[in-house]
Amino acid sequence: MVVSSVIGALGVLGWLTAAWAVKAGKRWARPAATVMFILGTSAGLAGLLTKDTSGATGLPPELGWAGTIPCLAGVLAVTSLWRRRRPA
Repeated sequence: MVVSSVIGALGVLGWLTAAWAVKAGKRWARPAATVMFILGTSAGLAGLLTKDTSGATGLPPELGWAGTIPCLAGVLAVTSLWRRRRPA
């Protein structure tokens, strides 16, 4: 639970920074948001799919799926960032 909490806190901090960067028109905002999405999705899938020594998943399925739900918001955010026209 500690690892999931730390990853979640880092994710919130990263997305708030990305939102600020997009609003400020920073050129690195889109690639940074894309990288954060990939890292977050990887962490969510790792929690969902990693097996322990008994062969069962390391987290209960409910927690594993809960870790992947924020990825849906991330894919929508990144998609809308890349579809938007760049400011001139």
